[in-house]
Amino acid sequence: MLTRILIVYFTVIVLLTSCSNSVSEFPTQSFRSRLSEGDNHIGWGLNYFDSWQKGLQPRYLKLAEKHTITAINMFANLEYDTSPRISEYYVVRERRTRGCRLLAELQFAAGNHGYKLSSLTPEGCIYF
Repeated sequence: MLTRILIVYFTVIVLLTSCSNSVSEFPTQSFRSRLSEGDNHIGWGLNYFDSWQKGLQPRYLKLAEKHTITAINMFANLEYDTSPRISEYYVVRERRTRGCRLLAELQFAAGNHGYKLSSLTPEGCIYF
């Protein structure tokens, strides 16, 4: 009888201990939510770039650059976390590439109007 109680007691202790561990090695957000968040930043970048083209206020250009760089970095991280064996990898890669093109366009437009951006080109953006 005492043996059974001890076995049940230790089994409960082991179960409670194993259930209390956190799973921090997994991303907290899903693929779709991370992709959507990057898309939102690209959207903000495009909106600020459009606003800048209408009024030529440098703060809009800086905000467009900030959101675009954030989106590129998010897409790069998501691309790194995704296997090239699945089609979502290529979706993320294309969105990162589009973000890099938008950043190049921002830098080009800023230079043509005499503005200097931070020149922070994220890793993975190659301009030809």
